[in-house]
Amino acid sequence: MSSLACLAASTLAASPSAAQPVTPPPAASPAPAASSPAATPPAPAATPPASGAPQPPATAAPVPPDAGAPAPGAPSGPGGPPPAGAPPAGAASPAGAAPPAGAASPAGAASPAEGAPPADAAAPSAEAAPSAGPPPPAASRGASGAGRGLPASDPWIALPDDALGPPPPPVPAPGEGTLNRANIPLGRRGAIGVETSSFTGGDSDVSGLAVSLFARMPFSGHTFLDVRVPFGLAIDEGTDAVLGNVTLGAHHIVRAGQRLWLTVGGAVGLATLSGQTHDHASYEPVGASRAYWDLHEFFPSILPIHARLGAEAHFGPVIARAQLEPALYIPLGRNEEYEVAIQHAAELQLGHGIGGGLRVQGMALPTFDNVDVRHAVARNVYVLALEPFLTMERRLTFIRTGLLLPFDEELGPPLDHTWGFRFSAGIRVD
Repeated sequence: MSSLACLAASTLAASPSAAQPVTPPPAASPAPAASSPAATPPAPAATPPASGAPQPPATAAPVPPDAGAPAPGAPSGPGGPPPAGAPPAGAASPAGAAPPAGAASPAGAASPAEGAPPADAAAPSAEAAPSAGPPPPAASRGASGAGRGLPASDPWIALPDDALGPPPPPVPAPGEGTLNRANIPLGRRGAIGVETSSFTGGDSDVSGLAVSLFARMPFSGHTFLDVRVPFGLAIDEGTDAVLGNVTLGAHHIVRAGQRLWLTVGGAVGLATLSGQTHDHASYEPVGASRAYWDLHEFFPSILPIHARLGAEAHFGPVIARAQLEPALYIPLGRNEEYEVAIQHAAELQLGHGIGGGLRVQGMALPTFDNVDVRHAVARNVYVLALEPFLTMERRLTFIRTGLLLPFDEELGPPLDHTWGFRFSAGIRVD
């Protein structure tokens, strides 16, 4: 009888434990001895099936007090092995096997602890059940294994700063390097600016100043519209101001290689300088301030047609440039002679953004041995000059200055008879 009471108490103690996973009930008090007069009838228990018979679902049906010994194969006590085919003693009973609500507590079963949910309370859901181990790490936002049974991790947090190698070098903004967004060198880009050149005679009181306003407006990525408006100021016993021949034109830049650019263009001048309204002393010193470069801008009574050919090559920090610009002077008014002038130049520059170099320019005048217009350059067939210069090119602005040293028989030798000073500056428009 004592063994039967212990078995019943153990069975009933396991049933409420399965129904209350959150707070396990305290250990059940030992059942009273059979000889105690205050002992109550033992708790009902399911009769185990015979050995080898299929086990029906566990029920909470009470067992009469005078029930006999368990069937062969049943455990002789709480510590005995379970019958064949029966579930383990510690397995949770199905929800349907719980005793009905309001049923009297079986004898010998311990009362639930104070504050614990009653035995007939609904079992908590699996989501609310505490986990056996530590909680898994929260999935990082954007982790590749989150939600698919893979361990969630965030490599951007776990890896050190230098795990992925050094950061890539910054990309320069368009126009900050030696080329702009259309792959045109800085010195060939569109601009609006002013160009000046001054001339001072070494043994005379003659001096001149030429000022040209120019614009290279981008028409497309590689084509530009050109406008030049020249003004002149000559000082010789008096001061004379003249407006030179305004020119309108265009040029196109072709990239002929990885480091080579070619320029093709031309311009047509307006006959705004007349030999009938201006004395030769008002425009001759102005043209001499450039060593007669762009002579057609200050040559009177002509309609100039000017062609432009150029090249620029980059060899690391060295920039090489070349120019070949023939011009045809169509006579107007009393002038009846056609003239041809071929100006050409070559220069080397060291440095792109800030640099310096040397320019060598020449002015070939093959037809100027006989001119109808009075000019100091008559009967002079070639004028040579050197110009050391400094330049600074930026994304939005540029500045260039140089000292012009003519070697011509009339203008030279340099720094003895005459010398000139050049300056140009402007802003970029592309």
